[in-house]
Amino acid sequence: MLRDLDRRSRMPSPGRGRRREQEAQEEEPREAARTAAAVPAASVAATGEDGRARWKFPTSYAAPPVLTALPVDPDPGDDERTVTVAVAVEEITTWYAVVRVWQTRPRRVHGVASPVGEGVRMHLVAVDAAS
Repeated sequence: MLRDLDRRSRMPSPGRGRRREQEAQEEEPREAARTAAAVPAASVAATGEDGRARWKFPTSYAAPPVLTALPVDPDPGDDERTVTVAVAVEEITTWYAVVRVWQTRPRRVHGVASPVGEGVRMHLVAVDAAS
């Protein structure tokens, strides 16, 4: 009789075992989603005529990601150049971003900023804000 009681005390009750299995199965997709979102997404995009580039992320995020955008110098050997370019994030959602590249040229008193033309490339990296 004591042997039988000892066996029963080691066996999980029917409700507890099922709940643990369900919790484990629910955790697997959550963990996979966290892992997928934790991997940064990267791309190289080119501007259109208005200096804008739109990038659709490979996977959508739960919240808008942190975005890094760096312009690529089209002619790194030109030391005489007086144009500076910068990238501005204009719109970011959970599944896409719109960035615009601006160029500045020096003038006597004030500089002039204008959107760059078509074909300026930039490196884009999106990282989940929660990671």
